[in-house]
Amino acid sequence: LRPQLDGFARRARARDTTMDVRQGEAINGTRMAWNIWPSTRLDATRVVVPLGCLYTPLKATESLQLLEYNPVICRGRDCGAVLNPCCFVDFHSKSWTCPFCLQRNAFPPHYAEHISEVNLPAELLPMCSTIEYIIPQAQCMPPVFLLVLDIAIIEEELEQAKDSLQQ
Repeated sequence: LRPQLDGFARRARARDTTMDVRQGEAINGTRMAWNIWPSTRLDATRVVVPLGCLYTPLKATESLQLLEYNPVICRGRDCGAVLNPCCFVDFHSKSWTCPFCLQRNAFPPHYAEHISEVNLPAELLPMCSTIEYIIPQAQCMPPVFLLVLDIAIIEEELEQAKDSLQQ
């Protein structure tokens, strides 16, 4: 790691969130550019490789966690991210920082009352990085699939990709 990312490395080792990239992909169908997200604006400015995620929608997983309550959502302006294992948690102040917008959020009272370093909700467990919320009053919409194609390739490969997509 570069010297400016030492803070990332210390937090990754301290939280024991490091895992093989292929292992994470096998568990939930996601491949991340980093094994830990920046927890402060200063850390975010020091990242030299862009943060990114490759996601495989509807991947069958053996250890899918089902939760029958509403998700804890970031209150950041135009964010809406959900509490997840990549969030930085401050157990002293009973708050969490969104890895996407870096907004600091207070835990709901029923979380704050019981959360500790040894008593984590399912959303923060590394092995539960994919969670399905069962919300009885919510109306389920069909999934939406977005296909992104990088067209900055040679002409022959672009034509082959077009042909494949049109079949």
